[in-house]
Amino acid sequence: MKFFERCQGRAALSLFVTLPVVLAADCARADQLDDIVVTAYRGATDIAKSGSAITVIPGDKINNASPGSLVDVLRQVPGLTVTQSGGPGGTTEVSIRGAEAGHTLVMIDGVRVNDPASARNAFDFAVFSPTDIERVEILRGPQSALYGSDAMGGVINIITRKRKGPVSMTAGAEGGSYSTFAGNAAIGGSVGPVSLSVSGTIFDTNGFSRVGDRDNGEADGTQKFAGTARGSYESGEGQGFSFAVTAYRQESDVEKGSKPTDDLPGYERDRDVVSGFGRFDFEAFEGKLNNQITFFGAETTSAYIEPVPRTTDSRGTNYGVEYQSTLDMGQAGTLIWGARAEKEGGTQSVTPVPLKPSGFDDERTLLAIFALQQFTLFDRLNLSLGGRYDEDVDGQGFLTGRATAAYLIDESGTKLRGSFGNAAKRPTMFQLFDAQFGNPDLIDEESWGGDIGIDQELFDGRLTFSATGFYNRFTNLISYSLATNDYINITNAETSGLEFSADAILWPSVLRATASYTYLNAINLDTDLPLSRRPENSGSLTLTYTGIENFEFGATAIFVGDRFNNDPAKAAQLVPLESYTKIDLSASYRLNPQTTLYARLENLTDVEYQDAFGYNNAGRSGYVGLRWTH
Repeated sequence: MKFFERCQGRAALSLFVTLPVVLAADCARADQLDDIVVTAYRGATDIAKSGSAITVIPGDKINNASPGSLVDVLRQVPGLTVTQSGGPGGTTEVSIRGAEAGHTLVMIDGVRVNDPASARNAFDFAVFSPTDIERVEILRGPQSALYGSDAMGGVINIITRKRKGPVSMTAGAEGGSYSTFAGNAAIGGSVGPVSLSVSGTIFDTNGFSRVGDRDNGEADGTQKFAGTARGSYESGEGQGFSFAVTAYRQESDVEKGSKPTDDLPGYERDRDVVSGFGRFDFEAFEGKLNNQITFFGAETTSAYIEPVPRTTDSRGTNYGVEYQSTLDMGQAGTLIWGARAEKEGGTQSVTPVPLKPSGFDDERTLLAIFALQQFTLFDRLNLSLGGRYDEDVDGQGFLTGRATAAYLIDESGTKLRGSFGNAAKRPTMFQLFDAQFGNPDLIDEESWGGDIGIDQELFDGRLTFSATGFYNRFTNLISYSLATNDYINITNAETSGLEFSADAILWPSVLRATASYTYLNAINLDTDLPLSRRPENSGSLTLTYTGIENFEFGATAIFVGDRFNNDPAKAAQLVPLESYTKIDLSASYRLNPQTTLYARLENLTDVEYQDAFGYNNAGRSGYVGLRWTH
């Protein structure tokens, strides 16, 4: 592979190359051997048996971050690239291992929330506000064999909290720079077989100028609102019902001008996302067979209101039903199989109606069947084999497969793992049906790839590390063509790289370090030039001090290397983006068992940086808040 040739002679890349190897372990202790994950195999699985590269971000880490977004937390996950255009409220996309943002499947409680009405079917993380989150699971690599289209790069599953046991409550509020205020509250618990929890958040900031002069231009504000509700009933005899509903609203001002340096009155960008599910569980054969029937749905609506005047409205929906069965076969392992039927719809319109035809209004019916076998050999080797067939009733179909292996060496605290699979993504409805840019002759994008890695514990768990090498090949990628003024299957690409993550207890109960590093080589094979907005080197380092009772202090450095802003195939528009290192500080003090006072200082050195050319991000800013738990 070209990757191994390009890796030669890179021994002195930077501090972030060597430090994770020295410290060792996974980001935020993601790969703890006693963790249970649900995304990697469509059901509860001990992470020690997973051959997939998966990171788990615990809810506590999310709660301690900015309430405006998940951005800085996701930047610390190896293999992820975050592109934020203009701070909170600006378009925010996440790609995995160099794939497109539209190749990242995003789910909330297992319900996909990618926007079917958008051009690339990507999820915009700008609309997301952390609510009562239990954890976020990030599965890297091609996952269509588990989850179908949109999962060519990987999967991000945001899981809301299930509050069981005695009633518990949390509330918090903070304020700070850019006239920012955020508040949140959650309550939940269970009585007998019934549990229920609800939560809500609000975020409001005057912001800064997204383009032009960041600190002296017209400020662009953002308001966000979010709420969740989750409940369940468990009979105690193998039957149960559960449901969850999440809702997000975002209102933002976005600068617009003919040049990135323009600082003109912009337009308003409003977006709403609502998702939910209702699930019936019932067992058979003395608990050997577990069945689930899930009804699900999601809707994304957005409006771009310009002073022309002109308004672009879009609405994307997907709803359907899925059956999944899990059979415990004893020493032969576990067999999961199921089927899915889904209706996907999308509309986009412009008012007043433009002279050229624009927009679309269409829907499609999607069907899928899948199966996955997990089994263990010799008490050490954990294997899985899975396959899936997806079909658009009025279009194309694709078959995908996936295999994983994890070999445990308990005597040395070592896990050797690997995965391989292929994936596909169907063209979006915008790409197919838009009156101005659509092309009904598009075919599915395809990819194949795999990874091999090692997870290692040392010194009785005080030192751990993970290292992964990966390779992916993409064909028939869809790009917009200036020559034909529509979308065509034109691009072939490959991505390869290394992912390191580390966790070290440097001084027990006093000082801890976590680190991550990603080397990414993402190449357009048709031009032999790098893919846009993919840094070759990126990483993070966090030091956490807990040596004083009830007090905690943390310092995080996030590094993003040089990259280009756009597709290098359009050489005239090639724009380099400089590397940057952003340092954030945080501190908290527990006033009593229920109340914590905390503060954050973000972008300590006031570095000016851009994820997308022409769009600013926040400068040095401080925030103070209180958090109460009962």
